[in-house]
Amino acid sequence: MSKEQEESGFDRRRLLKSAAALGVAGNLPTMVLPASGAERRATSSRARGQVVAVYCPLWHRYDHMDSWHGYGWCEWELVKGAIPRFPGHYQPLRPSWGFFDESDPKWSRREIDLAADHGIDVFLFDWYWYSGVRLMEEALENGFLKAPNRNRLKFALMWANHDWSDYFPAPYDKPWNSWLPSRHSPADLARVIDYCIHHYFRQPNYWTVEGRLFFSIFAPGRFINQLGGAANTRSLLAAIDGKLGQAGLPPVHWNAMTGDPRLVAQLQEAGFRSTTTYNVVYASKTSANLTQEYDDLITSHVHAWKGMAQTSLPYCPVVTMGWDVTPRCERNVKFPFAKTNYPYTHVVVGNTPERFGRLCKLAADFVAGDAKRPPAVFVNAWNEWTEGSYLLPEEKHGIAYLQALKRAWGG
Repeated sequence: MSKEQEESGFDRRRLLKSAAALGVAGNLPTMVLPASGAERRATSSRARGQVVAVYCPLWHRYDHMDSWHGYGWCEWELVKGAIPRFPGHYQPLRPSWGFFDESDPKWSRREIDLAADHGIDVFLFDWYWYSGVRLMEEALENGFLKAPNRNRLKFALMWANHDWSDYFPAPYDKPWNSWLPSRHSPADLARVIDYCIHHYFRQPNYWTVEGRLFFSIFAPGRFINQLGGAANTRSLLAAIDGKLGQAGLPPVHWNAMTGDPRLVAQLQEAGFRSTTTYNVVYASKTSANLTQEYDDLITSHVHAWKGMAQTSLPYCPVVTMGWDVTPRCERNVKFPFAKTNYPYTHVVVGNTPERFGRLCKLAADFVAGDAKRPPAVFVNAWNEWTEGSYLLPEEKHGIAYLQALKRAWGG
């Protein structure tokens, strides 16, 4: 999915500077565990929160992409055609399972077992709705929800409410071809909720937080502004809770994707109950060849978490496995890119399973020490192959990233 800075609602470089200004003093807090093994595991799981993996449903054929790029085309083609941009650049990626169809429940079954066996509790599906036009829902509706083992994982939705554009690959010197704009209105929001009631909210494994249906918004600033401001949004969300109650369903836990502490007061006024960040991808230092070290990115994560944790809403920290969006770039554009704008950005190097596991452990301990008790740690991502962030097995490391994640949670 697109990560344009204007859609995500904040400038990531400015965020890192402001978060760093808040400081990170001392060691991260740890928790005191009970003596028995069973109690220790149960308490640790509760205190450290659920593990939620972002699921990007791009890896199957669907009608809209057929009409744009030809029958059967999907982003696997960008994975296959990726090229190394500098010495030592690990491209193209080689998925161990091949270029499989995630909308096939047989493949979903394998994904679910792999995730559940390695400590993942929830798949958070990127969900696309454009005034009733839906994209890529087949991965969830035809794959995950029809898998025979689906109850091994919870699932929830993150409404990816950014404009849908052609970045397959993205043009370097031309405006993007915007295919579908994202627009919000009370009437359209009512349609979204009706669709979710019918297709998702009654599912027995839909994820709830404190008895509420978890529902995340990728661009919450756009959402609030187009609904008429925070007060109007809060009234709409309260009316939705009433509608859900009449349908015999619990209310919604609205989650906002943001990394800007300055937005949280408005989000809380609008009725959001928690925040997280879709990804943290910028470190404080960039080399001359437009690369950033994963160790520096770990430091940036902790600064970002600290800044958000000082706000009034619970903040669920996010950890990233990596960042490399060059598969979405035109192959003839020389690296390092003279102009940097998504997807023509830096590449993170030095990410290894060991370092990823260290970041996961920091996030788990961070949640355990937060008095507001955020419900989860988010992982970007299960399968963002064209952004260089994936937990699914790949030829170089196999399932080592998943094993590192499991160990971080005491598995």
